[in-house]
Amino acid sequence: MALEGTLKDFGLADILQLIGIQRKTGTLTVENDEDAVTVTFLEGQVVGADTRRRNLEDLLGSVLVRTGRITAAQLQESLKIQKSTLQRLGYILVKAGFVSEQDLQDALRIQVTQIVYRLFRWRAGRYHFAPAEHVEYDREHFAPIGAETILMEGARMVDEWPIIEKRIRSGQMVLRKTVTGAAVEAPVQSLVDADIDLGLQGAGEAGTAAPEIQITPEAREVLRMVDGRANVQEISERCPLGEFDTYRLLYELVNRSLIEEIRAASVIEPLRPADLRERLTTQGVPLLLATLAVVSLLTLRFNPAAPWRMELSGDATERLRTFASRARLERVEQAVRAFYLDFGAVPPRLDALVHSGYLKPRDLLDPWSRPYVYRLAPEGYRIEGHGGADSDELTVQHRFTAAERMVLEGAAGATPIGSRGRP
Repeated sequence: MALEGTLKDFGLADILQLIGIQRKTGTLTVENDEDAVTVTFLEGQVVGADTRRRNLEDLLGSVLVRTGRITAAQLQESLKIQKSTLQRLGYILVKAGFVSEQDLQDALRIQVTQIVYRLFRWRAGRYHFAPAEHVEYDREHFAPIGAETILMEGARMVDEWPIIEKRIRSGQMVLRKTVTGAAVEAPVQSLVDADIDLGLQGAGEAGTAAPEIQITPEAREVLRMVDGRANVQEISERCPLGEFDTYRLLYELVNRSLIEEIRAASVIEPLRPADLRERLTTQGVPLLLATLAVVSLLTLRFNPAAPWRMELSGDATERLRTFASRARLERVEQAVRAFYLDFGAVPPRLDALVHSGYLKPRDLLDPWSRPYVYRLAPEGYRIEGHGGADSDELTVQHRFTAAERMVLEGAAGATPIGSRGRP
């Protein structure tokens, strides 16, 4: 099939899948009435991206200035050197000592992925892939990105953007800290649960106390940038995390009532210590009582005097285990998709995901220690769990798209998949 047409006929995800599976080298151009984007591939991996409005090096220089990595004067000096030597901007910045190699690598990766990820939000456009034997890119400071990584992140963004936009409606919104948000000062350790099953562990395995407010270091950095003056777009441009992650963290902070929108047209002065003391005096007592109530509820299961503690072996436990099993099912299904993107085939058995390094053996067992059932058919596959509060919830089903069937048919005679290691 020729890689040329419209996004309505053949979606961006299908295009990237084919380029990745077939290990193509060349340039993909996607354009609409407003902009054109070129994505450079080396053996199926993304190694660069540009837009018609601004090329990658222009974007790189401006983002390094906005995020405080370099000064405007350092950028201008580097651009003068580039004009006379035709060297890459990144090479000049590192050689002059203006930026570290790691900072440059991070900035390049974020800029390239942002350009590509924005394509997932295009509703219409035209595309064309021009194959080439060789492509030029900054080999010293840019590590190729696999198509499977782009696809998985792109799919997540497509799912989450509509939810985020319900709260963060535009880049022109101005946000400020709430009283609670302004009181968040001392850093706290981020807690990451590997699985919802952790909630089922005994009290002896759990911590004895929980902090009043938990936010990740990334969320704390975004919270620091919310000052009641800068709008969402300005915060996004200054934040080194990239557009999507900045918007996502702002959404989470709004949901947790740590920040709020300023609806007045006037510029709001930052909250002064005196104002903070006054508002904490008038509003702090109800807030404290509410916080204590929440903490009490969260720690109630550790209280041996709780009358319902011995009843957790009943319906409540079943519901929690069902929820945990659903989370594991989704993790297994994501591993199947990653396997397909790497090998151009689906695993014949779930244990192939363990042999290839995508999952651990325990990931293939549900919270009742029973193995998940994997049913593979020509039209797709199903992954099924057992029992639980609602067994209908414990089934993940995927139907192959036309592009996936085409790739699978081409890989039908390949080496047995379960015997191959992860690329």
